[in-house]
Parts: sequence; C-alpha cells; structure tokens
Amino acid sequence: MLPARHILIADDHAEVRAVLAQVVVQLCPDATIVEAAHGGEALSAIAEHHPDLLITDYQMPIMGGHELVRTLRAQGATMPILVLSSDTSIAEGIFTAGATAFLPKPFRVRALRELLRTLLPTATP
Repeated sequence: MLPARHILIADDHAEVRAVLAQVVVQLCPDATIVEAAHGGEALSAIAEHHPDLLITDYQMPIMGGHELVRTLRAQGATMPILVLSSDTSIAEGIFTAGATAFLPKPFRVRALRELLRTLLPTATP
C-alpha cells in the first residue's frame, strides 16, 4: 500500500485549485489535499499539515509564490515545490529561490500529471 500523501495547493483562484486537486486525486486517490488562497494561508497550512508537496501559484495576494518559496527554503523546508505562472520570465528566479519545478499557465493536464509523477514518485501511473 502506498503511503498517505499530503498535498498543499496554493492559488488565489478557486477554479484553478479545483482542477489541480482533481489531477492530484487521479494520481494519488488517498491523498489529503489542503487548499490555500495565498502564501500567508499556505505558510500556516504547512506548519499544521507538513505536506509532501506544495503546488503554488506565483502571483497571489498577501504573499506571492516567490516569497513563499524563499521563506520556506529559509526555514529549512525540503518538500518539493511546483510553481505555476503565466509569466514564463520568472522561471529562472523561482528556481534560484528554491522551487523544484515550474509549469507555465495555462498548463496542459498531461504536463501536470508528468510533473506530479516525478515529484511524487510513488504516484500511480
């Protein structure tokens, strides 16, 4: 049996969070998914739930993805972090900040699935 997975999805658009959650559940049916509408909520959720993966938008109110990634890495967080953005020019900076992967928006579900398989190696095919 696969270990239970805890995934945090941070995006200020509920519709995007719903699509991301749907794809995660397809790959990891037993995953616990926690959602956050901005980086501040994500920080609180990480402290409470200790996720195995963070999927975050780059541009969010209160605290964006770049600041969230930098803050987490400065705190010693080691979980994989996937950053999504419609601005592809941020890719280099987000990797420098400590992101594990970057996916441009709008994303193809197939590309997201492939990334999730690498970030969650025990995910089902």
